[in-house]
Amino acid sequence: MSATGLYSREKARRSLFNTIGYRAISQVSTFLGYLVLVRALSEQAFGVLSLLYAFIPVVSTVASLGLEQTLRRFQPEYLRSDNAAAAGWLVRFVARARLLSNALILAAVLLTWNLVAPLFQLAPYRDEFALFSVLVLLYFQARVLEFALASHMLHRYAVGSTVLLSLVKLAAYLVLAGLRLLNLRSAILVDTLAYVCAFVFLRMAYQRHAAGAAPRHYDPPPSERRRLWRYGLFNNFNDAGSILLYVQTDNFFIAALLNPVAVGAYAFYTRANAMVSNLTPMRLFENVVQPLFFAVPPAEAGARLPRYLTLLLNCSLIVQFPLIAYTSVFHREIVALLLGGKYLDLSWLLPVIIAFGTTSSVISVPVTCVAQYQERASLILCSQLFGLYQILAMLLLVPVWGLLGAAVATGTFHLFRNLFVWWKVRDQARWLNYRAVLFSAALIWGAAVLASLGVRRLPMAPLAALACGLIICLAAMLAYVRSPALSRSDRELLAQLFHGREARLLQSLGILPRLGPA
Repeated sequence: MSATGLYSREKARRSLFNTIGYRAISQVSTFLGYLVLVRALSEQAFGVLSLLYAFIPVVSTVASLGLEQTLRRFQPEYLRSDNAAAAGWLVRFVARARLLSNALILAAVLLTWNLVAPLFQLAPYRDEFALFSVLVLLYFQARVLEFALASHMLHRYAVGSTVLLSLVKLAAYLVLAGLRLLNLRSAILVDTLAYVCAFVFLRMAYQRHAAGAAPRHYDPPPSERRRLWRYGLFNNFNDAGSILLYVQTDNFFIAALLNPVAVGAYAFYTRANAMVSNLTPMRLFENVVQPLFFAVPPAEAGARLPRYLTLLLNCSLIVQFPLIAYTSVFHREIVALLLGGKYLDLSWLLPVIIAFGTTSSVISVPVTCVAQYQERASLILCSQLFGLYQILAMLLLVPVWGLLGAAVATGTFHLFRNLFVWWKVRDQARWLNYRAVLFSAALIWGAAVLASLGVRRLPMAPLAALACGLIICLAAMLAYVRSPALSRSDRELLAQLFHGREARLLQSLGILPRLGPA
């Protein structure tokens, strides 16, 4: 397929629908599996499992070599210029280099286990980490294939693999929980099996639909190698500095300053926020948007990038604002319903983490995409210096405020870092209607919070209060999408993208204008 056809509006539209459908199934099954896991495991075992998963961002950053960022940045460019040989070569090189670097890091951790693990109260769990290492290797190999398929706009396979992953986990958790065999080690084995299935699925999809037509032998010219090397080198340092961007890294501070049980509680609330954030347009369409971003011709960037950035921000806030409003009022009822009393005393963490998560789940992706489009990897590297602030804030706030201190330290770190990057690329990262968004949000969602607080004070069952609050937020959302919070540019872009039968639904909701007689 030609570059024009690969990144056409119709391909983007199809990828969006595939992403929406598969991501919805994936998130529902992931959420259900997570609830089974939290209820079945002891608080200590769940805390340890959360700490093991915190090693994934450590390996991701320390052993990155800038490989994944290089793949995501340059493969769409090669495909746009019909250079399938270069695109295929880049995927093979990144996959092999990633496997080798990950294996070396994991081996180093195992060799130094007796020195490192006691700092985080993990010393008795060396065997469990050895089992978990297989999962880590599979996780990163699957990510490489996901990015490669996304660059080919084959999101039905890239996102479809997450459905397979979550369904295998859910089925196995339910069986083991019913037999009372779900413990720390069996949970690791189940997750590893799920990643084996996902990797095999992705590998078969890539070989059949993306790799077949590309020549296997390709040698980049020296100038292109230098360009890739320079971009990868900067992003290696970016990734190394971005270890604090991952909320899982907070678990190491909490384990060292508090205990693994506190890790489990914090991990539940941050994971709940992550799963909910994955349903925002920003997370749903991230792998669709990035290839389109990087495929924009330089001559058109000044006009198109601000419109794309504004659309992404405004559409994501349509979902983010009601999440903040709803959880701010009903956080205790939500946690009681889901976990039956576990971690209930910390339910207030849910709205705090969701509110702070706006900067990382909504703002970070479009702003960083603009910086990467401009190949300003050094700028992203400079922004990582705010990590020094986060370390200091963690050390000062966690002993005093506990888990609230961890949430504040991480949330303000993301805020300051993203504001810094935005300021440096503000010529193209322009939010075209921010005044209208802020005014509409304050008016509509402020009224929704007040109405929900009034409902909560009425003498009714918690489930009934949750249902009434949901109705209030849905009504506020309908008012919000009809307000100036969605700009004319947003509605024009959405109309270009959603022009099929779904356009009638969007018109009835007030997102798209109704067409008059011809």
